[in-house]
Amino acid sequence: MLEPLPEKTVERLSQYRRVLLNYQYVQNSYIFSHVLARILKINSATVRRDLMLIGVEGDLHKGYDIGYLIQEIGKAIDSREAKKVCFVGIGEFGKTVAEYFHAMESKLIIAANFYFDGHKAVIRSDVPSYPLSRISEIVSQENITICVLAVPNEFAHDISTILIHAGIRGILNFSSAFLQLPPTVYVENYDMITKLEKIAYFVKDDA
Repeated sequence: MLEPLPEKTVERLSQYRRVLLNYQYVQNSYIFSHVLARILKINSATVRRDLMLIGVEGDLHKGYDIGYLIQEIGKAIDSREAKKVCFVGIGEFGKTVAEYFHAMESKLIIAANFYFDGHKAVIRSDVPSYPLSRISEIVSQENITICVLAVPNEFAHDISTILIHAGIRGILNFSSAFLQLPPTVYVENYDMITKLEKIAYFVKDDA
């Protein structure tokens, strides 16, 4: 059994694939590690090291075969079986995310969207929307295991507890609350406030 990939490597492999998908239909398409590195503003040695971890080596003169690289990244980071995802409170932003996964025929399937009463948002015509009161029922019924959570801070803990009891095993947390959950649940906290403050630092007039 292969060793699990480092978290940062998995993140970068996903980013590499998104870049590569823009070039996949170019005939005889190859790309060098330094080109990927420049696009993503990272070190080319990091790119090569990440790709070596999944058993991919480039040609010294041509670089990496793009089609093959997309395929191997998929083998490395995608689940064998499709995983169902739900959105909770994500609203209009969810449309962009859902369109991406639909377009690339991903192993991630957006199966449900949950909204606060009176604030219904349609993600896609093929993604059913439900009020929050039906989370336990639908998550369990549809065997949904991943959730994108974007709710006000005061609701985040209670809703995440309900999600876990219903069968959720992984959460991408867009709320400002730092969720303290059982170790059996993988949580990725996306701290938008910190990201905005970081941007503000680099664009301030006295920088």
